[in-house]
Amino acid sequence: MSESAGKALDILFYLANVGEGVSLARLSKETGMNKATALRYLNVLESKGVVERCLSGWTLGLSLFELGSKVPVRQLVAEKVRPIIERLARESGESVNLAYLAGETAIYLDRAEANRSLRMRSMPGDRLPLYCTGVGKAILSQLSEERIRAILGPGPLPKITESTYTDPDEIICEAGRARESGYGIDREEFEIGLTCYAMPLRLPGSDFVGAISISGPTARMKNPEIRDRFLALLAQAVQDATDVLSPSHHFEDPPKKPEGCA
Repeated sequence: MSESAGKALDILFYLANVGEGVSLARLSKETGMNKATALRYLNVLESKGVVERCLSGWTLGLSLFELGSKVPVRQLVAEKVRPIIERLARESGESVNLAYLAGETAIYLDRAEANRSLRMRSMPGDRLPLYCTGVGKAILSQLSEERIRAILGPGPLPKITESTYTDPDEIICEAGRARESGYGIDREEFEIGLTCYAMPLRLPGSDFVGAISISGPTARMKNPEIRDRFLALLAQAVQDATDVLSPSHHFEDPPKKPEGCA
């Protein structure tokens, strides 16, 4: 990076951290730049709209916020969460998936696999049904019953395997159980021989709704000790992802469990 670019970024990061209008004298003192140099960079940045001069001093400009809003949230999530799902795959020895809600389906955003993990038929970029996958149920657990019904339609839904729930009422109850327990389960409902545990991932200030999952052979995944260990690892991964994406992580409470569900 050139020296001039570095100084311009220093000014932007400084203004972002201060969070209020700053005088030229204060900016010069706290960034270590002399006033003439700081003013030269500020004038260039102002011409591009990324800083503004107001009564209280210099602040970040609207163009910077407009630029930031054009960066796809899913791209940022994938980049920041990648090391976390790789770690989770190593710790669990199973396949780990990161998915997000896109319309009426889930899309696999990324995957990390361990050496022994079972190879899944779906790949990053694939669209998956919400009603019969672990990530799908975790995502549904964060939606209102009204929205879930709008997504599912009147039913019955396609039966992928013998274990697939096809009645929308059953799926709404599954979403309620996932909401109550904190995780969704796919019990060979999408792929025979494969069981999946998934937990939702939310971003404050964004409409992004996603999930992280661990998938593996049913014979291993149904073992209570392994299940509990994986759920603990999964919970830590989701927490770490939340911290990386937004340290404040204040979320709205999810909707209440639908009535009439066991």
